[in-house]
Amino acid sequence: MEPIPGAWFWRPRPVALPRARLFCFPYAGANAMVFRTWSAHLPPDVELVAAQLPGRGPRIREAPMTSMSPLVEALGQALAPSPIPFAMFGHSMGGLVAFALCHWLRARGFRAPMHLFISGRRAAQFSDSRPPTGELTDAHILSCIRGYGGTPASILAEPGLMKLLLPVFRADFEVLLSYRHVPAEPLDVPLTALGGTKDDTVQPAELEGWREQTKGPFALRILEGDHFFLHSAEAALLRVVGQAFEGI
Repeated sequence: MEPIPGAWFWRPRPVALPRARLFCFPYAGANAMVFRTWSAHLPPDVELVAAQLPGRGPRIREAPMTSMSPLVEALGQALAPSPIPFAMFGHSMGGLVAFALCHWLRARGFRAPMHLFISGRRAAQFSDSRPPTGELTDAHILSCIRGYGGTPASILAEPGLMKLLLPVFRADFEVLLSYRHVPAEPLDVPLTALGGTKDDTVQPAELEGWREQTKGPFALRILEGDHFFLHSAEAALLRVVGQAFEGI
């Protein structure tokens, strides 16, 4: 088994001889631990590998990255080349990171994922309808966080915790602001876009737009829940993801 560099990726359940891997990329402000329960829903010989970005988790003392290009470059260097088949899943900001990483891999002739799952994120060609624009003050960031939901009010009200979290959210918002979509040849990768029935941050038509970004098979799946349906509908979501590993 080829190594996965420990700094950038975390494996909640290491597999000695994986048949395939699922690389997961978290949403803004989150760390790899948001995927800690996912291994239980995957086949035992499929290894879950979650991206651990600087500034959070065991990398909390590192400065978080603030631009998409160097973030994708660092992730790509850590991931490639991969002789083991793999799929990618990214939610919200993580979906955009996974998409950009697929283009990075293709540009360098590395193996493409066997499937790309983009969750809770409008297609790359659409401008963000709720961008974290303006000066990224603490008050503005808190307003954005409350607007998306998903962060318990008890955490938002705890000054000590927010002192640790705000720099991470600020950096991730800067990553999103730094992204510029450049029209390119669609990926030759099966792509599934996922959304939540009550997610008012992403409309079905914006998810449908991912169809334009692939020459491979495309599917749109809407699951019960708000923007963070990846948690509330975890089992249903992973039944969809698990289908990518059938027959390999």
